[in-house]
Amino acid sequence: MKRHKTSYFMRALVVFAASLMLVLATGTAAQAGAVAAPLAQSGGTIAVAKADSVNIRSGPSTGYPVVGSLAYGQSCPVIGRDTISGWWLLQCPNGVTGWVSPDLVNIIGDPNGVPLYTVAGPTPSQPQPQPTPPPSGWSASYFANRDLQGNPVLVQTVQDINFNWGYGSPGPSVPPDYFSARYQRTMTMSPGYYEFTLGMDDGARLLIDGQVVINDWRIGSFRQISTVRYVDGNAHNYVVEYFEDTGQAAVQLSIQPSAPPQPQPPQPQPPSGNWTVPQNQWLAQFFNNTDLAGGPAYIQYVGRGAYPLDLDWGNGSPAPGVNADYFSTKFEGVFYFDAGNYQFYSRVDDGVRVYIDNILLIDAWYDGYKEPSNTFRQLGGGNHTIRVEFYERTGTAFVRVWWSRIN
Repeated sequence: MKRHKTSYFMRALVVFAASLMLVLATGTAAQAGAVAAPLAQSGGTIAVAKADSVNIRSGPSTGYPVVGSLAYGQSCPVIGRDTISGWWLLQCPNGVTGWVSPDLVNIIGDPNGVPLYTVAGPTPSQPQPQPTPPPSGWSASYFANRDLQGNPVLVQTVQDINFNWGYGSPGPSVPPDYFSARYQRTMTMSPGYYEFTLGMDDGARLLIDGQVVINDWRIGSFRQISTVRYVDGNAHNYVVEYFEDTGQAAVQLSIQPSAPPQPQPPQPQPPSGNWTVPQNQWLAQFFNNTDLAGGPAYIQYVGRGAYPLDLDWGNGSPAPGVNADYFSTKFEGVFYFDAGNYQFYSRVDDGVRVYIDNILLIDAWYDGYKEPSNTFRQLGGGNHTIRVEFYERTGTAFVRVWWSRIN
């Protein structure tokens, strides 16, 4: 992303305009908070979300309404800081301008160079009413963009999620391309195992009580992804989110009773051989459990491709004698780095931990799709050992890890 220098006056004008909009939105200057003139000039500082979801608010406290959010690892330029609360003022590339708590972001760059503001405390805002899922059927909201942003252009109740619009759309107010949808309801099912199958063209994800259990949020032709989950007899909230890029559009959800997943019996002995940690590739050890316990069921070397580590097993087994579900893997490799600061990234389903020279850098050891990342500063030049630990519970399994040098 290119960054353009902004004069002191223009930046102050941008922040003043954003503050004025907040005043109009809440009705009075006392509610929105009075912003003083900036005291310093920003110097390219950015904030990186370090929680799964970081709310961006219209003022520097939780008393202000939410105007946007950042997922884990997403970043926005910092254009100011509140002198009272210490909250950071962000101006994101998607047009959202607002404040985030300093406890929820990492700051990259010089924090002393950003403008300072004094914002009066707000009158606590009333909680925004949320749509109540209907007792029977799904509450469906459709948006005239790919990102579920803004107000829905169509709201209705549907009995099932089983749509194939072809080259059409859900309704006259919804465009045939570049739209998105959210379906939600609360259901109580008999205790037991269920197979959830999500079909989509282009991308979709399924959440149960806010936890992502299926995630294939990408452009692509129609496909189906399944996972088996245990459901107790309590009420749970189910949400399907979907987006359409171009071409044909379809989304489907099927929920069927299922037998419990049966882990395959472990191999008593791993393949023999003199295994050592290699240079510029990986030594991979596979275990028939989710916690790297006991001896490996299979060992092999894995080469690097477009990314240092990039494996997608779908719903299948990762190696001979290894379970398709309920397995874990340890990857170790030696890689050369120039001296400097590095950003490490990952894209996994389910859990991952990333170490550099036995220093834990990324820790996301829990179920579901995720894209955690972290920064390692002042890495010395030369060879370093990277270790990636991964586990798969049920459903699709993939792991991608890569890094890049940053200024």
